Parts: sequence; structure tokens; C-alpha cells
Amino acid sequence: MSNIQDMNNRIKQNREQRPSKRAKFKENNREGIYSSEKITEKLSFTILSKKELKKLKQQIQEKAKANRRKERILLGIIFVFGLAILLVTLVLLK
Repeated sequence: MSNIQDMNNRIKQNREQRPSKRAKFKENNREGIYSSEKITEKLSFTILSKKELKKLKQQIQEKAKANRRKERILLGIIFVFGLAILLVTLVLLK
């Protein structure tokens, strides 16, 4: 019975020592709760016009499309070589 009581006491003590998870999201206060410095840099985002935003979006989509194409080609090559190796081993086993 004392083992269970010790376990419960340790859980209670650990819970009291950790910082609140709610405070980090309260009122956009997202400073690091585990960091020693209290002042953190605020992020600054550049504001783009609709035309620039559309252009940037198009560039990102084109890069993603090119990456998908490269991945598909690479997977196709791997599949063909795997199939060739499998066929060669089957022929050699006969």
C-alpha cells in the first residue's frame, strides 16, 4: 500500500513543478516557458500584394510538381530494377 502512496505523491509533486500548459497560449503569449530568457523576438512577416502572392504560390506549386515528377521517375526506376533482379534470380534458379 505504501508503494502506491509514494507513486501518487511523486506524480503530485511532478505535476506541481511543471509549468502550466495553458499559460503559453493565453492571450497570444507564446513565449518559451522553458527558456531562461523572458523576452523573445517577435516574428515579422512581409506583406505581399495579391499579384506577388499569386506569383509566389505559382512558384511553390511548380516546385512541388517538379519534385513529384522526380519522385515518380525514381520510384519507376527502382521498380524496374527490382523487377529485373527478380526475373534474373528466377531464371538462374531454374
